[in-house]
Amino acid sequence: MSLKDHFGHDRPLNSMYRILESAVTSGVTHFDLAPHYGPPHGAAEENFGRLLHGLHCRREEIVLSARSGNGPKSECLAGFGSRKFLMSSLHATLRRTGLDHVDVFYAHRYDPFTPVEETAAALESLVRQGKALYVGLSGYTLAAFRLVSEALNDLGTPVTACRVTYSVFDRWPEHALFSLLQEQGVGCVVDGALDLTGTTDPDGAEAADGEFLRRLESISGERGQTPVQCALSWTLRKQSVTSVLASPVSSGELVEHCAAAAQTHFTETHLSIIDGFIPELEKRRQ
Repeated sequence: MSLKDHFGHDRPLNSMYRILESAVTSGVTHFDLAPHYGPPHGAAEENFGRLLHGLHCRREEIVLSARSGNGPKSECLAGFGSRKFLMSSLHATLRRTGLDHVDVFYAHRYDPFTPVEETAAALESLVRQGKALYVGLSGYTLAAFRLVSEALNDLGTPVTACRVTYSVFDRWPEHALFSLLQEQGVGCVVDGALDLTGTTDPDGAEAADGEFLRRLESISGERGQTPVQCALSWTLRKQSVTSVLASPVSSGELVEHCAAAAQTHFTETHLSIIDGFIPELEKRRQ
């Protein structure tokens, strides 16, 4: 579960608590944080730290992930993969949450201005110090993943998780990344799986998205699901996918998401309908 939205200081704590408590009750075990989650930046980490101790679960029963690197802004900040940046960022996260460690710490996006050996060494140091139990890579291309992963393997701290964007609209990990992750025993954490907005590009792309969504809605109805549930189930059907991040706005929406996680089987007919429309969708977007 992503705490990206609805966990800033602009919302009451009791509303956040109800969502978190519902998540725990529904069997959610993975909670995702980042320094820019808010508003303002850092607020989600602070609020999660305040509320965690009141939840009906033990700390060892949940997996808490955090990340650092190039944030949501488009400009590239030189050195965001450096030892100073990564370690300072995790220290700030721990200070805001009041915790002594996170379970998974991601280096977010490949930094071309920092040697991969330095990025890997920083992540290894945080594990050795006990401030992170495992390390992950987030938003990396296949080539960049290979470079940093090899450096971490050399240090004896292999990558445990790889966070990527993946959905019925955005399927680039299927080309080679999924097979590499499965080969190396790395879990894939998916973001963006529930983004069904598609694109608003001109020249017929928007119409293509609309047609695809109508087909998805038809499949969802036959499965007894909503389109969002169907998209979530479709993502979780992949063996490489170990967790899907969602940011529910209410306890009811959270329960709906969790129900989809138990229905990951698709008929060959439904899969062929989804797969068959992708080339047409991409062609209209070009």
